[in-house]
Amino acid sequence: MGAPPRGRGRMGRPVTAIEDALAASLAGLDALDLGDEFDPRAADAIVASGLHRLIVPAAAGGLGGRMVDAAEVLMTMGAIDGSSALGFAMQVHAVGALVDSVAVPALLRDRVFRAIVDDGALLNNAATEEGGGSPARGAIPGTQALVEPDGAWRLTGEKTWTTWLPNLTHAFVSARVDGADPVEVGLWLVDLASPGVVRGPGFAAMGMRGSASGRLTLDRVRVPADDLVMRRRLDEPDPRGVAPGAWFGMAIAATYLGVGEGARSDVARWALDRRPGDGATSVAELPSVQVRLGRIDADLRAARIVVFDVARRWDAAIAAKDADGLRTTSHDVALAKLVATQAAVTATDQALRIAGGPGFLSGRLERAFRDARAGLINPPLEDVALAGFARAVLEASA
Repeated sequence: MGAPPRGRGRMGRPVTAIEDALAASLAGLDALDLGDEFDPRAADAIVASGLHRLIVPAAAGGLGGRMVDAAEVLMTMGAIDGSSALGFAMQVHAVGALVDSVAVPALLRDRVFRAIVDDGALLNNAATEEGGGSPARGAIPGTQALVEPDGAWRLTGEKTWTTWLPNLTHAFVSARVDGADPVEVGLWLVDLASPGVVRGPGFAAMGMRGSASGRLTLDRVRVPADDLVMRRRLDEPDPRGVAPGAWFGMAIAATYLGVGEGARSDVARWALDRRPGDGATSVAELPSVQVRLGRIDADLRAARIVVFDVARRWDAAIAAKDADGLRTTSHDVALAKLVATQAAVTATDQALRIAGGPGFLSGRLERAFRDARAGLINPPLEDVALAGFARAVLEASA
């Protein structure tokens, strides 16, 4: 991992500040006995450990983690509790996009870093809207941004599926610039303690129920001029480049890969302990169970290879300031997300088949089965990614 060494770990390998913070965070999560209900203490445990500073550069007081570190942390956390990992994934991708984007105002970036380090700030993007659907399919924000004479903005609208909403201190809110012709959209950093901000409860979702993905309402919320992240015409590319999408896709991939790996561990332990009938033979000794468990392991290990290869290549391209490499790798992030979420879906399905009736009872396996399927609706969406792969093949073959 990327932070400075601190002491010695297993086999004499240096222990990093990131590993220290992760261990403390996981210990805090383990103590909470988390389930389907939202528990704000999960975020408290992450902040108390210092892990919320994971992607903030070391020079700014953070842990200096990179994408490969984020993948390792989120995968490990996802195996413990999917909802906590998904909530923290939002912090990771939002900060990662700030660090790696080419056109974020430097003063805004520094203020966000200070808020995280000094105040324990937690962030997410607020983009999805009920009427317009997913931004991944090109939805134009219905939320309006009206500029005032002094250069400040007033934001009015409603966002849905804002993960970890009760925990958030700030959100990056997308909106349409009022009166702009041609249409312009932008992104603003909103302090969620501002007057006019209303946080609605989480949705009654199938999976990730503890993530408190709720409804964020903005009623003429005043945002200082300096908190405009970016503004562009609708027909122009995002000036921040490919970093926001790459960080989001990788955070999602690692989180759901962790959910699948957690199910693999849980069902393996169950199969070793379960001895039906005369008690002489464990379920783990049955050939059919071994085939299913082997299938789970093969899918998850293949996904892990893809996820970490892509994360390492992204970090290498950033270090080399290789714009072409970043564009190429950003396409492979979509592949990593696709492979990881599908592996998690398959793993949790096979785990329930191994466990049979006991697996359908309320508990970790049943919850992992539901949580894994939430990854199917997170961008990059499967059909969008596959269509993009097809276009690349056709262009290369023309």
